[in-house]
Amino acid sequence: MGGLTAARLLQKRGYRVTVLEQHYRPGGLLHRFFRKEGAFDTGFHYCGGVGEGQPLGQALRHLGVFDALHFSPLDPDGFDVLRFPDLEFRVPATWEAYTQRMVEQFPHDAEGLCALLGRMRSTVDAYGLYRFQATRDPSLIVEAEAVSLEQVAREHVRDHRARAALSGHAVLYGVPPREAPFGQHALILDHFLSGPNALIGGGDKLGLTLSRAIRAAGGQVRLRTPATAIEVEDGVCHAVWAGEERIEADVVVSNLHPRLTLALLSETATRKAYRTRVSQTRVGFAHFGVYLTVAGRAPSLGRSNFYGHPSWDIDESFREIRPDGSGLYFACAPSEHHGAPYPDTGRILMMFPMRWEQVAHWAGSAPDARPAAYLELKQALQERAIERLVTDHPDLRGRVLTAESSTPLSTEQFTRSPEGAIYGHYHSVDQMGRYRPASNVRIRNLSLVGQGVFSPGVLGATLSAYYALGSMFGDLPRLLAELRSA
Repeated sequence: MGGLTAARLLQKRGYRVTVLEQHYRPGGLLHRFFRKEGAFDTGFHYCGGVGEGQPLGQALRHLGVFDALHFSPLDPDGFDVLRFPDLEFRVPATWEAYTQRMVEQFPHDAEGLCALLGRMRSTVDAYGLYRFQATRDPSLIVEAEAVSLEQVAREHVRDHRARAALSGHAVLYGVPPREAPFGQHALILDHFLSGPNALIGGGDKLGLTLSRAIRAAGGQVRLRTPATAIEVEDGVCHAVWAGEERIEADVVVSNLHPRLTLALLSETATRKAYRTRVSQTRVGFAHFGVYLTVAGRAPSLGRSNFYGHPSWDIDESFREIRPDGSGLYFACAPSEHHGAPYPDTGRILMMFPMRWEQVAHWAGSAPDARPAAYLELKQALQERAIERLVTDHPDLRGRVLTAESSTPLSTEQFTRSPEGAIYGHYHSVDQMGRYRPASNVRIRNLSLVGQGVFSPGVLGATLSAYYALGSMFGDLPRLLAELRSA
C-alpha cells in the first residue's frame, strides 16, 4: 500500500512511474487468494473512517480512487466484540458511545475511565500528519510513544478487567499492552471509532484499483518482478535492478522492510551505524491464519469482528498459538461484511499470533515440498483453532465445509516480510518515539515507505508515503494542504 500510494503521488508530480511487485497480485498483504468457494483476504480485514475529513478517506480521494471503491459499515453498536473469560464487551463506534459503554460496564472506575479516554483523544492531536498538519511539535509524538498503554491505564484505572477491555485491540497492531506505545493505541483506536468499515472486494480491490489508476496515468505495475539491487553512486540513487534488467530512476521508493532494502544496497552505500541499528531492530509478530467455508451464513459473527481472549492478561495470551489451540485470536466473516456472492456458503477468517521460531527450522524448504512434520503441525493447529471457533460460536459446529491455514512461512513467501511479520516493524515503546525508523536513509533520491518505517496498518502505510515524499521534496505543508482539501 505504501508503494502504490507513493507511485500515485509521484505521478501527481509529473513523474513516469514503474512499480515492481514480486507477487502475482499487487499490494502485499492487501492481496487475496481464491478458491471455488470464494475469495479470502490475507491481511486486510476492515478499516476506520473514510468520510470527508477523515485521513484514509481523504487520501483515497486525493489519490483518485475513492469513487471506484465501495465501503460497507460494520455494526455501529459493536463493530468489535471482545470476549473474555466471564465478560463480553461490544465496542461501539464514536468516542462518545465508547466512553459511555466503558463507564456502564465498569461504573466503579468511571472517573478514571473518563480521564483516560479524554487523554487518549487529546493525544491523537500530537500526530500532525493524521490531522493534516505539518507544523505540530514532533516532541509531542516522542512523549506520547515513550510510555506504554498499560502504564498509562494503570495511572487512571484500578480494575484489571477494565484495563484489559481498553487494551483488547492489541492484535490490530501486533504489540501487547505492556509494550504498546500509548500514543499509537490512541491513534489507531481513533481511526476505527471514527467509522468502522469493510471494503467490498477486500484489500485486493484496493490494490487493484490503485494499480489501474497508475496504469491509466501512463505508469507500469510489473508483477512477478522483484527488485534485486538498488544502484547508488557517490551517495546518489540512480537505478533499480530486476535480475539482469537495469531500470534507471530519478527517484526510488522502497516499500520493503528496511532490512530488505539494505540487502539491496552495497555495504558502502549507507553508514555502518545505520546498518547495525536496522539489523538489530526487532520485527513484529507473525500469525497463523485459518480460512474456512461454512454451510450457510455466520450470524453469530455477523457484521462484527471477534477477539477471543482466553485470559484477562492480554500480554500472556498474546504470545503465540499453543499446541492446544489456546491464545488470543481474531475472527470475522467477510461473507457477512461484504454481502456474499455465494449465498449458500459463508467464509470465515481467523488469525492467531504466532512466533517465527515455531516454524523457522523449516524456512529452507520449498513451499510446495514442506516436510511432513511441518504439515502435521499446521493440521494440528488448524484443528485446534476450529475447535476454539465452534466453542465460542456453537451455531457453527458441524457446518465447516473446507479449511486451509497459513503460517509465517507463507507470509514471508508472498510478501518477503522478514520472519513473516504481518506488521513489519515491531511498534513497541523501545522502537517508536525517538527510536522510530526513518524514511530517510541519507541517500539522495531514495526513500523508504510502509509499515516498517511508520505506523501499522493500511492507514499507516498510506500516510508513510505522504510523509516520505513530502520530506524528500521539501513541500510537506503543500502536500498536506492538498490532502486536506481533496
